[in-house]
Amino acid sequence: MTFSRIRATLYAASLLSLLTAIGCAPIPPASPFEGQAPARPVLGEHIPLITLMLWHARDLSLTPEQVRALETLRGDFQRKADLQVAELQRIELELQGLLSREQVDLAQVETRVRNTEALRTDLRLDRIKTVEKAKATLTPEQWRKLLPLIRGGP
Repeated sequence: MTFSRIRATLYAASLLSLLTAIGCAPIPPASPFEGQAPARPVLGEHIPLITLMLWHARDLSLTPEQVRALETLRGDFQRKADLQVAELQRIELELQGLLSREQVDLAQVETRVRNTEALRTDLRLDRIKTVEKAKATLTPEQWRKLLPLIRGGP
């Protein structure tokens, strides 16, 4: 594996980690959804807000319809995000190839850079919109119950 490919792979993995962290909450020490303990993450690691909501479905008194809506939002977002991240990786590899040439075509490089930034923006906005839709599925009382869990409380 060449240095360029290793660097591109590490960059893509870092990007995926960053994008996953957007809209996440600290993992609380509370009981998880459906009584099945998730794998305990490393201290300071975050989980997606929708996952936190689902883990605490009983604590929040979520209805079956709310659980289905949250699962659908999470699944739809994840499928779209997976495609966008794959596209980002593809463009980054193209960019690395362009930059490794002796004569760099700046117009092509600029196009790839602008494409990657547009995809990153779309992905971030999609995550924010999905989190807002998830929050809208909760009642005000459920949201009040969730806030301490987001902050890592009981």
